[in-house]
Amino acid sequence: MREWRTYAAQFAIVFAVYCIAGKLGQATSNIRSSNLGPVWPAYGIALGFILVYGYRIWPAILSAAFFIAYLSPEPAVTALGQSGASTLAAITGTYLLRGVAKFDNSIPRLRDAVALLLFGALASALISSSIGTLVLLASGEHPYSGLGSAWLIYWLGDSTGALLVTPVVLTLPTLLKIGTGARFAELCCLAVMLVALSSAVFADLPLMPVKMIAFAILPIVFLAGIRFGVGGAALSIFLVATVATVETALGSGSFASSTPFMDGIQLDAFFTLLSLTGLTFAALYSERERAEQERAQSLRQQVAMEVRLQSQEELRDSEERLRLAQQTARMGTFEWNIKTGVNTWNSELEALYGLPAGGFGKTQEAFEHLVHPEDRGRVKDLVIQALKTGNPTKGEWRVIWPDGSLHWIAGQWQVFMDPSGTPSKMVGVNMDIADRKRAEEARVEMTRKLIEAQEQERSRIGRELHDDVTQRLALLSLKMGELEGTPIEMLGNLSNLREEVSNISNDVQALSHELHSSKLEYLGFTGGIKSWCKEFADRHKVELTFQSDLSSDPSASVGISLFRVLQEAAANAVKHSGARWIEVRLWDDADAADIKLLVKDVGRGFDLSSALQGKGLGLVSMRERVRLLSGTICIESKPQQGTIILVSVPRGQLGAAEREIA
Repeated sequence: MREWRTYAAQFAIVFAVYCIAGKLGQATSNIRSSNLGPVWPAYGIALGFILVYGYRIWPAILSAAFFIAYLSPEPAVTALGQSGASTLAAITGTYLLRGVAKFDNSIPRLRDAVALLLFGALASALISSSIGTLVLLASGEHPYSGLGSAWLIYWLGDSTGALLVTPVVLTLPTLLKIGTGARFAELCCLAVMLVALSSAVFADLPLMPVKMIAFAILPIVFLAGIRFGVGGAALSIFLVATVATVETALGSGSFASSTPFMDGIQLDAFFTLLSLTGLTFAALYSERERAEQERAQSLRQQVAMEVRLQSQEELRDSEERLRLAQQTARMGTFEWNIKTGVNTWNSELEALYGLPAGGFGKTQEAFEHLVHPEDRGRVKDLVIQALKTGNPTKGEWRVIWPDGSLHWIAGQWQVFMDPSGTPSKMVGVNMDIADRKRAEEARVEMTRKLIEAQEQERSRIGRELHDDVTQRLALLSLKMGELEGTPIEMLGNLSNLREEVSNISNDVQALSHELHSSKLEYLGFTGGIKSWCKEFADRHKVELTFQSDLSSDPSASVGISLFRVLQEAAANAVKHSGARWIEVRLWDDADAADIKLLVKDVGRGFDLSSALQGKGLGLVSMRERVRLLSGTICIESKPQQGTIILVSVPRGQLGAAEREIA
């Protein structure tokens, strides 16, 4: 019952508004002929309300159109034919806008404004004008002295009606919700100023020549688009068109001539250019504003993520200090009296350094001499840092035993200050981490070999697909082309088969590029990534934006690892998140020491902990590739909130895998 009441209210609104628009369109009798005129605002009402309420409102359009045509006066058959033509055209225009152009009723994009012009106005009006003109001729009426002239005015009248009125119908509800009273007052002042200027341009005032350029009002239309979006521009265009039509009907203005036909042609041309310019400008400006807001939002998210990472790092440091305070087992401890210089070790700590009990020299210099020469400078820096800050410090280093063997040590220590704030002593613990380091090195080596084997296998399969299978399929396609001249009863669907083989060849070639992208070798890292992004977007029918601010390309190993991370992230965004928009960005950090890669989508997102516990290897592969380069990767995703992947890789130093090779 409630649905029927809603439909009845919509029916009454559409019927009333259409009748008002129709009577206003018929009021300009000076530039009309046999119920035809250069502007038919009722058609814009029909198209707009079907877009708003849906196809089910067509009975209201049909009945209102018949009522207005019958009162014009027209014979009932003629009125029925014209009303049916208008209704069918409005339904067709709605179908083209929704089904073909994917039209957004708020007209937020340039493509929506162009679609309204092409499909909603020009294309759909072909139906109403063609059927309506034939109905008039069949009824014995001959408007504008000829079939061609009548059809042209009919078509332009419905087209301009859609261009002038439909945007107002679609955007007026949003425009009326502009917020504060000051904004509404600004809109009213802008409308009054526009009407006054339009009246001056089209009223043959003594101060302005008759041929005064009518486009003098365009800056005001642009201002309305900037201040109030597409709705403001649409309302401004409608007001200008109203004033121009009335003044021309009264015989004044730049478009008043000796014949109604020429008046109508000039008016329609002006309205079309005015609508096209004003709506496209407003849509383009709104689209740019929205893009800037999205970039600002992305920057805020990035800053928030960096703050979150810093907070997590501080939390980890706090946890390490807590573990150090709770350490009770004496696995090898020392106490350094900074004022006297005496560094006391227990026997367990001496054993960790390969020394007999009592064999340590009890000085800081003796300790530094036991550290591997390549790690000695870093350990000294850690000690100096601890003395300056007083914060708990930890580190890892290698030591050389007296027998020449190499061992790994991890240390944690705390500096204590005297009442004056001067460092007085350092207390800490060391532990042997040789087994853990051997396990890590074995894992790094295994991971490196797996990735190298994977890349070699990708390259081999890619070359075989490109050099062998693709060429054989292409040759087969050519041979099938040579057989197309044989009798069709013998070959059957040979052409279709040839087309299918060609498609298979293209797919295999695309797969070979995915497995082994030679573009990184020939185009360089940045050029290869950009070319791959374009191919990926075209193949998957998604919008993928790529931006690179790199000062120079990275090494081959860094480049291929970042490329594989990008491939996996983009594939996950399309396959699992259903994303239709992906952002890819490359840039250097402040001192150009690290390369950063950002992959962002607005898809369905996922629960990160659940994904890591699953059987898929995508996230694991990305993390391992970044870890081998001594980089970091941060993955932020939540269901229905999209995904952000931020990778940071050192530019100026070798990763773990590369150190192994070196």
